[in-house]
Formats: sequence, C-alpha cells, structure tokens
Amino acid sequence: MIDTHCHLYLRQFDNDRDDVILGAIRDGIQCILVPGIDVVTSKKSIKLSSKYPENIFSAVGIHPNYSADSNPNLIQAFLKSQRSKIFAIGEIGLDFYRDFSPRDTQIEVFNRMLEIAKEFNLPICIHNRNADHEILSILDKWYYESVADPISTHKGVFHAFNGSEKISEWGIAHDFTFGIGGSLTYKKSDQLRNMVKWIGLNHLVLETDAPYLSPMPFRGKRNTPQYLTLIVESLAEVFDCTVQKVIKKTDENANRLFNFK
Repeated sequence: MIDTHCHLYLRQFDNDRDDVILGAIRDGIQCILVPGIDVVTSKKSIKLSSKYPENIFSAVGIHPNYSADSNPNLIQAFLKSQRSKIFAIGEIGLDFYRDFSPRDTQIEVFNRMLEIAKEFNLPICIHNRNADHEILSILDKWYYESVADPISTHKGVFHAFNGSEKISEWGIAHDFTFGIGGSLTYKKSDQLRNMVKWIGLNHLVLETDAPYLSPMPFRGKRNTPQYLTLIVESLAEVFDCTVQKVIKKTDENANRLFNFK
C-alpha cells in the first residue's frame, strides 16, 4: 500500500514518530509521501526522507493557509540543491473556506508553485476548499502550457477529494488522480462514494492526511498511516471487489504519478 499524503513531521507525532513509521512499514505501507505546508515543514519532509530513504518520500510546497508568511523562492532553492530527494510539489492550492491568507496572495503563491512544478517537471498535490471555479481556471492555463503532452505522467492529484462534480469532470478529462482518505468511511459521505464509483479505480490513489481525517471508527482521534487499510476496505465495498485489487490498482496509479520506483 502507498499513502500519498501524510504529515509525519507535525507535533502530533513528536512522541512516537519513529514507532509510527516502522509500524506502518511492518503493516505493508511501502511508500509514504510527506508533503510540506511551508518552508520549515518542507525542510522537515526532506529530512525524514533522508532518514527513511526506502519508504518516506518528500514533497515540498506552500499550503494556501500559510501563503502570506512563506517565500516560494526558498522552495525553489530546496529543489535546486536536493532535487533527487523530492518527488512532488505540494501541498499547494487554494482555501477560500478559512481565508487564513488573503485570496490574492493565495492565488499568487499557487501560480508560483505551479511555475516551479513546471520548471522541475514534478507532479502537484492540490489542496482545494471552496475554490472549485478559481482553481480550475488557474489549472486550465497551467495544464495547457505545461503538461498537455498526452504521454506526460507528471500531472497531479486532488488531495482529500470531497466528491465535487466539477473537479471530477476536469480531473478525468486531464488524467489527474484523486486522493481518497478517511472521509470515504463516514456515514454521510454518500455523495463522495457515488462520485468515487463514477470516477473508477484507474484515477484513484490512497491517502490518510494523517494526523487528520481519521477513518471510522477512529474519527476524531489521531490518524496514522496504518489506518490506510480501513480506506482500502471501504473502497473495496464501493467497487464490490477484493482488497487486493484496490491495493494493486492504487499502487500502480501512485507509482505512475510520483515515480517512486
């Protein structure tokens, strides 16, 4: 199994980070992508990937909520000095739900992150909350300037996909993937389950977003990579298939997108 989005550097793991990582590896989580949310955490992600080079993979970026206080040029500097350790640009995007950073600043930083992704030919991990129209407008322009080549695999994933029809249609049309996490297991997530079934396994990857968005029955508690098995089981129910089929297909999708192997 591959966890394509996990914030292992956060304080929630300060007391047992190594135990969590080693436990996940023992439980069959072969790869964990750790996206940064600002300059400091991007550096921490790279450090973790250096400590566990066979299992932890780094992504660097500026989350929209931190865009007012972060310098995109420092992310570019990480890539120039440590490109071989970095597998994606993320977590980047727009968040018009919380507005922790001004919207104009979010858009400016998002565009800059997309330029950096293009420069280094890396896939993107997109955070989108209440910004479907704006984010697709920006991605349209970037996509046709950067990755419209049909053989390109360096496109991206809509992290923590919430079931949006607009995002689904755009993502499938542009061969993006969708990160499926603990929300799929929630009782009121019928819309998400229906959209996931419509999208199909060919466009899905697994993620925990740990320590957030724990699946049932652990909702409200700290999430960990080991809970990925619960998301796999929920996907197997959605598609009425075996757990092994879900793992095989989502592994293939993640490796194709991020080139872990």
